[in-house]
Amino acid sequence: MATSHRSYSAPTEVVALPAVDGQVVTGSSVLYGVVITDEAAGALQAHLHDGTDNTGDHVAALAAAANGSATAWYGPNGIHCPGGIYLDVVSGTVSGSVFIRA
Repeated sequence: MATSHRSYSAPTEVVALPAVDGQVVTGSSVLYGVVITDEAAGALQAHLHDGTDNTGDHVAALAAAANGSATAWYGPNGIHCPGGIYLDVVSGTVSGSVFIRA
């Protein structure tokens, strides 16, 4: 009887977002997705950048209504962020996670 072998890549890691501007991932990684929730009464707007601050390439923008949530998925290949991932909270109070592979 023949045996079928499947090759699986490593699973993604879940990394919690800081509540304010800050480094999410240090070093090269692939961003596969993000989920954010607004924890305050105002609308939430957040940007993710490749790098160590908000001057790096802008790779994602997310928005959620007051006390709402937003989710983004970047496909099976994700977005390569060689400089790391930085969260820039434009408005609101963030909770959530990014899904990455280092």
